[in-house]
Amino acid sequence: MDNGRVPPRRVTYEDGVPAGGSGWFGRVTATIVSVIVLVAAAMLSLVLLAVLFGVGAIVVGYLWWKTRALRRQARDFGDDGRTIDAEIVQKDSPEDDSAKR
Repeated sequence: MDNGRVPPRRVTYEDGVPAGGSGWFGRVTATIVSVIVLVAAAMLSLVLLAVLFGVGAIVVGYLWWKTRALRRQARDFGDDGRTIDAEIVQKDSPEDDSAKR
C-alpha cells in the first residue's frame, strides 16, 4: 500500500556503510549501550552521594569543633537548655501603655 510517503533516509558514512538501523544487531547494540549507560549513571550517583555525605560530615564536625568554646561558656553560665528570656513589666509602671492600645 503506497500512500505517497518517501521512506526516511538513513545516515551513512563516507563509504556508504549505514550507521544504525532497525535490524536485530542495531537493537541488541542499543540495548547493550543503554544498560552500560544506566549502570555507569547509577555508579556515578552512588559515588557522588558518598562524597557529598563525607563533605557534609566534615563540615558538621568542623562547626561542632569550632563552637565547643561557646557551648562550654553557656554551660558555665548555667544554661541548661531550659532558660527562657523574658521581660517583666510592672502593672503600675509609668511606661506601660497597654491601656492606650
